[in-house]
Amino acid sequence: MFKKTNILRLSLSFLVVILLFFGFLIGIQFFTAEVDILFVQYLLAAVLWIDMILGLLIIFSLFQMLSLIDKDEIFTSRALLVMTRIQKLILAIAVISLGLMPFFVTVAHLDDAPGFVLFGVGILFIPFAIYFLVLVLKDILIKAIDLQKIP
Repeated sequence: MFKKTNILRLSLSFLVVILLFFGFLIGIQFFTAEVDILFVQYLLAAVLWIDMILGLLIIFSLFQMLSLIDKDEIFTSRALLVMTRIQKLILAIAVISLGLMPFFVTVAHLDDAPGFVLFGVGILFIPFAIYFLVLVLKDILIKAIDLQKIP
C-alpha cells in the first residue's frame, strides 16, 4: 500500500507544479499585457488565482488523507474532518468559479458566438459535479465509520 500512496503523492506533487506554473503564466500574461485591461479580465485573473490557491489547499488535504491511509486510519473521525474540509473547499471553488461567467458572456458577445456561453456553463458545472461526488463519498465514509463502531 505504501508504494501506491507514494505514486499518488508523486502525482499530486506534479499537479502542484502544474498549478503553480499555470498561475505564474497567468500573472505574466496579465501584468505584461500592453492593451487596456478590462474589468472582465481583472475578474478572470482573480477568479483563476483564487481557484488555484483553493486547489492547492485541496491537494494539501489530499496529502493528509494519504498519510492517514499509510497509518491505516482512513475510517476515523480525522479522515472525516479532512473529507469535510475538501468538500467545503470544492464548494468554494464551484461558487467562486461562477465569476468566470462574465468572461464567457463578453467573449461570446465580441466574437458573436452564443455557443461559447453554453460552453462556459458546461465548464462551470464541473466543480459542482465534483462537489456532489465528494458529498457521496463523505456519506459512504460516515457509514463505514458507523459500521466499524458496531461490535
